[in-house]
Amino acid sequence: MVVDPGGFVILEGVTASRHEFRPYLAYVIWIETPEALRPRRGLQRDGEGARGQWERWLAGEDEYVERERHAEHADVVLPGEADLWI
Repeated sequence: MVVDPGGFVILEGVTASRHEFRPYLAYVIWIETPEALRPRRGLQRDGEGARGQWERWLAGEDEYVERERHAEHADVVLPGEADLWI
């Protein structure tokens, strides 16, 4: 499949709106998801083989999110516990 370049790029993931990227972002959507739900969804998506990676990420996630304050810099904040995508 060939995808022709368009006028914008979509970045996805927790680190997509980090401080270093903010000057280059036109619009930021932050999805605020409860702590207990995040690893459960991640393991459903990535499989049990990713458990170690998830455990390492979760050990520092709260500190990272507190430092970056994504929600404060977002154009819109959506609830992550809702099934908005169904």
